[in-house]
Amino acid sequence: MKKTKKLLATTVLSTFLLTGLPSVAMAQNVTVTLPNFPVTLNGIELQPSIEDYPVIVYNNITYFPMTYHYANFLGLSTEWADNTLTVQKIDTNTKKLRTYEKKEGNKNKYTAAVSTANVVVNGKTIDNRKEDYPLLVFRDVTYFPLTWRYAVDEFGWDYSFDEKNGLEIRNKSYIEIYGKSNHY
Repeated sequence: MKKTKKLLATTVLSTFLLTGLPSVAMAQNVTVTLPNFPVTLNGIELQPSIEDYPVIVYNNITYFPMTYHYANFLGLSTEWADNTLTVQKIDTNTKKLRTYEKKEGNKNKYTAAVSTANVVVNGKTIDNRKEDYPLLVFRDVTYFPLTWRYAVDEFGWDYSFDEKNGLEIRNKSYIEIYGKSNHY
């Protein structure tokens, strides 16, 4: 009888404790690689093999790290508050790119997570569960897929890719100064 009461008390207590916990969204992990082609931002070639926040590739789409300095260099402002990343297109950008370099080189393959944070781009909430190319988190930084929707429509960038030059990304301010646009 004593064992039965103890078992019943343990079961009731466990049930109570488990139902009182908030549900936690588990992030889905995905495999990403470094690009095997050059990547240039406003005329400056990145070095993914030594950068802390390199451009990455997932599902044959290049992903861009939305760090404060990279974003600002390409005419975007970023702000984190209350588990929400807000990205906004702005008219100005910094003229100098600050990169994040590490002492030891990067491997070619890593694991990233599908973002579970709230994200707002130019006033529009992104439902990452419905995205064909979801936002990713790698080394605690949110990465955006360089689809036409984000790169051109939302961020106002111009980009091109060819075998010789690889991926070239330019924002409006750079294009106005240097006149190198493929789409404007």
